[in-house]
Amino acid sequence: MKKSRKKMINPQERQVLSDLADVVNTLDLPMILIGAGARLIIFDQRFGEGRRTKDWDFAISIDSWETYRKLRETLIDGDSPHFKSTKQPHKFRHIETDIEIDIVPFGAIGEPDQQIYWSDSSNFMSVFGFAEALLSAKTTNIDDLKIKIIDIPAFIVLKIFAWGDRKDRTNKDLEDIKFILSKYEDDGRVYNELTDELVSGAVDFNDGHTYLLGRDISAIPNSKSSKRYRTRAYLKLA
Repeated sequence: MKKSRKKMINPQERQVLSDLADVVNTLDLPMILIGAGARLIIFDQRFGEGRRTKDWDFAISIDSWETYRKLRETLIDGDSPHFKSTKQPHKFRHIETDIEIDIVPFGAIGEPDQQIYWSDSSNFMSVFGFAEALLSAKTTNIDDLKIKIIDIPAFIVLKIFAWGDRKDRTNKDLEDIKFILSKYEDDGRVYNELTDELVSGAVDFNDGHTYLLGRDISAIPNSKSSKRYRTRAYLKLA
């Protein structure tokens, strides 16, 4: 039985989404929900529940470190703040629910190499592909809350990148990829969009869903890095 978006997340998780959205909207910063939290809403409610998540990941388009500092200050030092800082500069904890959020800044702040270098550590974070994910993100309603969520093709690509970057440390990205590839079904699209390929034998029906996902990835809206985006996704899969 399919669950509604409302039931896929509990009231505490919804409160975190709402409180963060209020801050981001006040600062007029484009934001998308990514990671396992996004998968719960865009995929699990249609195809079955996969790996749960204890924290929630968000990508926010930011033009400079000055803007990021303003975002951080508003989150933890504004009027009646709902979040507090942690030991990591991109992670915050929701005061009321104790739920952790991870904010990935991307956009001009990551130029020229699509890397984020944190000033208080030697660590860096790749933000390659997030601009494309924003372009293809879908606005979703959760009760009266509207939030942009990464779509399935872009989710797969970012998971491939993340798995390639940290596969020796964790398998959670590969678990999410395998879960989606094993559960994703859209027989209507396979029949309607792959008629010629099915008749000719170029594509087996059982592989049609994965084939369509690959085609959807290639159709992700263009940005200036779109060619490198698709090339890197292909190399990670090869």
